[in-house]
Parts: sequence; structure tokens; C-alpha cells
Amino acid sequence: MNDHRLLACASLCVRGKTADVGTDHGYLPVYLVEQGIAERCIACDINEAPLASAKENIAAAGLSDRIDTILSDGLDNIPPEGIRNVVIAGMGGELIADIISRAEWLREGVNLVLQPMTKWDHLREYLAQNGFEVLEEKACREGKFVYSVIRAVWTGRAREEKCTLAYLYGGRVSPDTEEGRAYLLRQAQRLEAVGRGVASSPDRAEDAERYLSAAAELRQRAEIQETINTDMR
Repeated sequence: MNDHRLLACASLCVRGKTADVGTDHGYLPVYLVEQGIAERCIACDINEAPLASAKENIAAAGLSDRIDTILSDGLDNIPPEGIRNVVIAGMGGELIADIISRAEWLREGVNLVLQPMTKWDHLREYLAQNGFEVLEEKACREGKFVYSVIRAVWTGRAREEKCTLAYLYGGRVSPDTEEGRAYLLRQAQRLEAVGRGVASSPDRAEDAERYLSAAAELRQRAEIQETINTDMR
């Protein structure tokens, strides 16, 4: 498997049975079983066509006895018994949050691995407000885009104080890697674009300053680390 997003997701899974939501071609469950990260997996999708493709790939890998395929809207049809990881990747943050909200059993120590394509701020805010602790985030590059993969678990402790703009856009992504710095700088650009747009309204100067200040914070995180790396060379 050479999909950097899925490899990043796999690296944040703990050992154990895994449900892959929106499995598409089933590449991640196959990889997890082949690498010994999971003895069993569930590959689920809301549409029959990608699930059929997943079944073919799973069969070709000789893993039909270890990977179940289930047609399901999110986790609605997934039996929770024994599941250690739930991976939800390649969707918008709002949809990921909705899927999590409908599965109460995720609050029983399940390791969540989440990769939002859009609305990352909505997802981070949902997690913070609903008692899910973000344990780590990993940035990864796929083509010309840089994404973040979030690892979270429910603790029951709401952390709304974390919901600053800088956190909602940058999360816990570390600038220690090239991908991490690229992610933070791209998120800073997005904040700057919003800030400039808001600044065109005379009565929203304070909002514009919030966005531009958050952008500056993310830029500083990335650029300080780059300076450290340069000094160490």
C-alpha cells in the first residue's frame, strides 16, 4: 500500500480488531491484517459498488476469512464487540462528527483514527466539546495536498477552552516534520484568507484580527522549528 494518508492512519492504530468506515477499496483493512496490526477487521461502506471492490481485493489477498464486509451508513450496522480501533478517513469533518455522535459505544475506550478532508475545525471542536481527548496528530502528504490524521479517545472531559482558532485549524500537529510544517503553514494561509475577507467589512475588524492573529501563531510554530533545524545542520 502506497497511500500516505492510509499509512498514517495505520500508524495510529493500536493492535486489535479494527472497523474501517468508508473503506472504499478495502486497502486499509488488508494492510492492517497483513502487517499483524489487526487479526480481524470490518470493512464497511455506505455504497454497494465500493464494498464490492473491497470484497474483490480482500479475496485476492486471501483474507476473506479475517475481514468482514458490511454495508452500513457510518457505524449504524457495525457490531461493536471486540473493536479496538475505528478508522474514519477521507470524509468531511462534519460527517465524521455525525458518525461518531451516532455510536455511543465509541465512548468505551475505542481508539479513534480520524482523517478529515475538510471542516477539520468543526471536527476538532466537536471532539473537544464532547469529551474526546486528542492524543496525537500526524501530518501526511498525498500528492500536492497535506492532511492531518487525528488519534482520539473518549475521556468524558470536555475541553472547550482548547477551541481557539489556532487549535481548531492547527490541532496538535507538530512542526517537527516537513509535512507538519507544511500543514501548519497551509492552515495559516487559510486563516489569513478568511481574515482578509472579513476585514473588508468595517464592523468586523475584531474578527479579522482574531483570524490573522491565529494565522501568525501557526506560522510562528512552523518557522521557529525551521530555524532550529537550520541551526542544527
